[in-house]
Amino acid sequence: MKIAFIYIAEPYQCYHTASVASALAAIPGHDVVEYYSFPETVKHLARIRRALDVPDLPLKAFPKSLKARLLKRARRLDQERLVVLRENIAELNQYDAVVATEYTAGVLREMGLCGPKLILLMHGAGDRYVNDEHLVRDFDLTLVPGPKVESYFQDKGLLKQETTRVVGYPKFDVFEAVQREKTISFGNGRPFALYNPHYQRKLTSASGWMMPLIRGFKAQSETGESDYNLVVAPHIKTFHKGFGIRERQLKRQRSPQVMVDTGSSAMLDMTYTSQAALYIGDVSSQVYEFLGIPRPCVFLNPRKLPWRDDPYFLHWTLGEVVEDLDDLMPAIARARERHAAYRPAQESLFQETFGTPLLGGSQRAADAIAEFMAAA
Repeated sequence: MKIAFIYIAEPYQCYHTASVASALAAIPGHDVVEYYSFPETVKHLARIRRALDVPDLPLKAFPKSLKARLLKRARRLDQERLVVLRENIAELNQYDAVVATEYTAGVLREMGLCGPKLILLMHGAGDRYVNDEHLVRDFDLTLVPGPKVESYFQDKGLLKQETTRVVGYPKFDVFEAVQREKTISFGNGRPFALYNPHYQRKLTSASGWMMPLIRGFKAQSETGESDYNLVVAPHIKTFHKGFGIRERQLKRQRSPQVMVDTGSSAMLDMTYTSQAALYIGDVSSQVYEFLGIPRPCVFLNPRKLPWRDDPYFLHWTLGEVVEDLDDLMPAIARARERHAAYRPAQESLFQETFGTPLLGGSQRAADAIAEFMAAA
């Protein structure tokens, strides 16, 4: 059985998928080959496999035409991804199955993928609406982290029970292996708050509130009023456009009390979400990774979106939601004392999102793929 695992976006996909590929390759009769688009993927895969103490797998770069390379140079990465997929249909048609970790791969069917089974291993476990989530229906098998995500897609008619398996969250297995590699600490010894804004323009809090937030932390630190340092770690796609200008501007905000990360492995492997004392964000699914240990959360709603009773903002019930900039720093200051009111909901929703047990999702996903392919 020949299985292709494809990494068609930034290296964050490795932390959701590589452990499953290794577990499947260890099952006799399964030859696994990995394909990547971003060159940085190679070092992340090597790091994960060292931590897991498993052998490397055969690895190939997706061949790219001049058109694809020009699109990447112009930072049109969503367009480049579609071009790369279309140009590699013949290559992927050699396999019995293709495993991807984002909905976009559903377009492979209309592009001409006709032989292999198409398998989706979902990454993330958030609540927000995603534009291409309708492509879920084009997969032959979908692996979801827990009952919350399963119910969401089944209620929308995008998943069938017979082609869906709840397997847990393989990323937790990777975190268990790499978590001891780096401890985040500041010279003043205080814990840190994590600011983790999403990249989508209509939903992110970064455009108007990130700089005031950084200034607020710096000012409080100077007067000795702050309980926290600050780590600013936006979604990695935030820096797709702008030819590095946004990245350079943000890095200039670094100080002894403010750490800025625009692309290290700590953004991807739960280093920050596991060690932060407070989560500040908007719609990123990383909040659920943070809630492996219930802790205070503050959510930012600068556009005053009508979020109550909206399932796409379910996680905003897990902490105070701030809609006025003047209330931002006061909300952060009172988050710890208010946390007790939110903790039961945090524990309940975390369980619904990931199920139990937390570890072992990689093997469960590999077993589900093997069983599905054996019956196909």
